[in-house]
Order: sequence, then structure tokens, then C-alpha cells
Amino acid sequence: MEIDVKQRCGCRDPETKKKYPRGECPKRGKRGHGSYEWRFRVPKELIPLVGKELMRGTAPTRTQAQSDAEKAVSQVRAGRQHVGKLTVGAYLDGWLSRKNALRPTTRARYEQFIRLHLVPYLGEMPLAGLRAEHIDSALKLAVKAAQKRPGRPIGPATVKDVLEMLRTALNDAMRQRKLDFNPTDGVELASYSAPEVEPWDAEDVGRFLDEAAGDRLAAAYELMALHGLRRGEVCGATWSGLDEVAAVLMVRQQITRSGSEMGVWAPKTKSGRRKVDLASVVVGSLATHRLRQDEEREAVGPTWNNGVLPDEHGNPVQLKDLIFTHPSGRHLAPEYLTRQMQRIARRVGLLSNVRELAPAGSTTFVVGKRYRPAEGTWTLYKAREPIGEVTVLRAEGLHGSRALLHLAAPLTVDLGVCDEIGDRLLSPKRLHDLRHGSASILLGEGVDITTVSKILGHSSTSMTGNTYAHLLRSTGQAAAETIAAAIPRRTPRAHPVRTSAGDGGGIVEGGAVAPGQGPIRSGRTPADSVEVAGIEPASSGPATGLLRAQPACCFSAPPVTQASRCGLSHCEVFLADPVTGSEGDPPGDARS
Repeated sequence: MEIDVKQRCGCRDPETKKKYPRGECPKRGKRGHGSYEWRFRVPKELIPLVGKELMRGTAPTRTQAQSDAEKAVSQVRAGRQHVGKLTVGAYLDGWLSRKNALRPTTRARYEQFIRLHLVPYLGEMPLAGLRAEHIDSALKLAVKAAQKRPGRPIGPATVKDVLEMLRTALNDAMRQRKLDFNPTDGVELASYSAPEVEPWDAEDVGRFLDEAAGDRLAAAYELMALHGLRRGEVCGATWSGLDEVAAVLMVRQQITRSGSEMGVWAPKTKSGRRKVDLASVVVGSLATHRLRQDEEREAVGPTWNNGVLPDEHGNPVQLKDLIFTHPSGRHLAPEYLTRQMQRIARRVGLLSNVRELAPAGSTTFVVGKRYRPAEGTWTLYKAREPIGEVTVLRAEGLHGSRALLHLAAPLTVDLGVCDEIGDRLLSPKRLHDLRHGSASILLGEGVDITTVSKILGHSSTSMTGNTYAHLLRSTGQAAAETIAAAIPRRTPRAHPVRTSAGDGGGIVEGGAVAPGQGPIRSGRTPADSVEVAGIEPASSGPATGLLRAQPACCFSAPPVTQASRCGLSHCEVFLADPVTGSEGDPPGDARS
């Protein structure tokens, strides 16, 4: 590739008012006059990679023009594409259309990121000119704009996801030789801590399952709460994947939604395609569910059909043999499970909802449908937060399902419409939190994290650890005690050794010495003395009645023959001389 560098300027002939022909300007030899244009032709075999036939540019000096041209030649030889006027918006649209391996839900989320958070602020910017400061400003503007739009504003987690998607897209641009570096590497996000997963505890999960026991989808909730299945995996579970004898369910597919469309797809990762060992109670629930479904199928007749959904490639798939369906036989939408779960969870412990305003001081108030007998003491709730208690004497029926509750004492708070009355109402949770609850209970019961990760179908144990690290505190303490108990020791090391009456250990003559100092004395016979943690009592001297004691924290060898003191600051034990029975003097400044 031959480089051609020529000087050019825009000077005109004062007489003709026309530009001087190239190379004929009278000021051409002056320093700093005009600019230098470089150009070269791209070999035919490299044109498809580079995207153009002629490369050219300008520089203020001949030396700079020559250097720029040589750099361009090296890039052409490396096959780098010339992006020219390619904008960030056009590149991202093209990049997303070429990501053929993305799952539909991920594709929909990326499309939203590009449309709402990137294109409005970076869309018209040339890709080659994109810098870290542009990206930082765009993300801040996107956060402010989201606060003004109806709906939920975007938080730090979403901003991080947008940046990671853009980083991936620009890494692809580097691999395609459209960029020399990735400008996202210079973007620094504000630090934040992801909220810890706080699902229901075991008691609350049990109360929910008890309330759901009468629902036709009770077995679905047991699969999620006990074995951590995702809702899409529950919707896609099939009878052919269930081995009732071995108590194993094979997870092969899931029904999920991408935007306004549903599809049936294989699990996202290889670890998601797994065998789930089932508890006997869940196997029994599935057997009961099968009998109910057989009755529904018989009632519907030959029109029973699970429906058709597209797979991840858009090909139609005839669904069959689904475990959980509508009574008509059609497959379940994932959000249907969510709605049903929320309805059941709101009912746990609930007596009723307040239907009319009731000011403080009232002795009656109107409620709607009652789920339990009204007589008794109940808690009042506003937005699921307790605000007081009432004792209901009786309920008087009104029109429809409404009732008037008569109270033993006047209300102490104002009640509004939709306030609730009940006992230990469940805190609001998502359907997915049943899966989190399963993991937290398993970890709390000491199941190792590798097993929990396999049960949940996580791609790695690190993902499980990052999500549930805060739930491992109790197991960490148990592990510490386990290792301590597993290592044999000649002498237990119980610290600190309490030796004074003030500390609650030993027997000290009243007023003899300050607490924590002096020898251990006994006003009783050794048989009547008390045991002190970390001290091995010995026989008392016949003349003095001193109770000789050996602090386990200091001495693992036979008893010493002179008064001694533990070198540790928290141990104040002195030994009597085992030969004379007299009290030894504490070393150094022990009594100071």
C-alpha cells in the first residue's frame, strides 16, 4: 500500500477568486500554512474486512500526516474495520440482532436497556468517539429520567447491568476491530450493597403451605418451597419426568414469558437440567394432584389440550403430559402461579379486611369476608405492619359477606379501608422467595452448600454462596465448634478461669483479698467444695486447709512445686505450695 501525502489549502487567486490549483499557492512553502492530506488504496482482498476502498485523512504537518497514514496502513493490514460515521445507536441495534444465542428474556431486557437508557443519550454519538466520560454522563441522565417516568425508577443494580451489557457489546466491537479499546473500562460506578435475601422462616413457610393445602395447585407450591424449583420449571414439569418409585423429578423444560409472549425452553444452563430428589410428602401431594387432574381430564373430554408454545428458536412445540394445568387442560402462565400464591399468602392468619372507616374510640367496625371465627383477640394491621390489638366479642352479619364486629373495648387507633385484622400475618414476599426460603432452610439445617447448589440448579457454588452468604453464619459457628471437638487435646483449655467471688468462681475468704487475686481457699472440706471451670481440685493440706488447684489454662504437666501464676492476663490463679501447704507469694507485681 503506497502512501501519498500532499499539501493542500483553501487559498484563492485574488484576481479570479478561484482556488489555486494544488501545489500552486504562493504561500505553499510557509510554515504552518494549510494542511497535509494523506491517502492510500486498500488492496482488493482486504476491502471486505475494512469496508472501503480508499483510506485518507488530514494532519497539520507532513510528519504527522505520514505517521497517521502508517498507523492506518497497519490497521488495514490487521483487518480493522473503518467505522466512519457509524453511531453508537446503530452499532448496538446491529450487535443485538447478531446475538443469536441469547435467551428471549435476556434479549428483551437488553432491548429495553438500549432503547430506554443508552440510545436517548449516546445514540447519535460516533462509535469511534465514545469515551468513558460520555458513558458516565449517560448513565446519570438515565437514572434521572427514570425517576420522572411512571413506574419503578432504576437502581444501582440496573445501572450495573446496563454497563455490563454495554461492556460486552463494545468488547465485541474490539474483536471486530472497530475499536482500539473499550471505553467502559474507565467508568466507575457508585458502590452499593445488594439487599440480602430475607425469605420466610420455616414456621412461616409451614403456615403458608398449610393454608395452600386446599388449593388445586398445592403440590406446585410444595415443589417450590421444599425443593427450590423455579416457577417456570414448575409450569413445565411433566408426568413423564416424574419417577414416583424413586421419588425423583427430572427438570427438562420451563415455561417462561418474554415481553408479551410465552415460550417453552430448555433450562438456561447445563446444571439447570437436573434430577430433583423429592420428599415423601411431596410425592404424596403429586399423587393426590394426579387423581384430581384425571377427574378434570375426564370432565373436559377429548378437547383436553396442553396447548402449543414456541421454543427458543421460534419453532412451535405441542405441549403434553404437563403436571400443572388449568382445569381446561391448558398450560399455566408463570404469572398465574404468582397471583395465586399472593392470594393465599395474604389469607394466612387473616380474619378479614376493614371495609368502612372507623375512628379511634369506636366499639364496632365493618369488615368484609371472614376467613375464621371472629371471637377472640386479634392484631390490627396497616400495610401489614401491626398498629394495635382488639378483642372481638361477636360478629353481626350484614348484607352480602360483610359483618359488624363488636369489640370489648374502644379502638385506640383510626382504621381505614383495606386495613386488616388477623394473627401473625405473613410479610409480603414474591413467589420466587419460596425458592429462597428452601435454600435458607437447607443451609440453616446444616446441608452443605454444594448440595444446596445442585438442588437449586445453580451454575456454580459461588453463585449460591454470593446469594445466601449471610445465611451461613450459624453453620460457620457450628463448623468452628466441630473442628475444635474433632482435634484431641491432653488438657482442655477453658478460658477465662474465674477465681473470685466477684467473678462467680472459686471460694475466697471474705475480705481477704481483692477479687481475682490471692490463692484459692476453702472453708469447707474438699468434698464439699464447688467445681470451677478449668480448675482441677487437689487434696487440701492438713495444717492449713488450703485447697490446691491446678488451672488447666496454664499447666498440662504434673503440678508445679512452687507458687505460680498464669502468664495470661485474664487468669488470676495462684497455687499453694504442694509440699508445705503454705501460700506462695505471687511473682512480680501481681498484687499491685
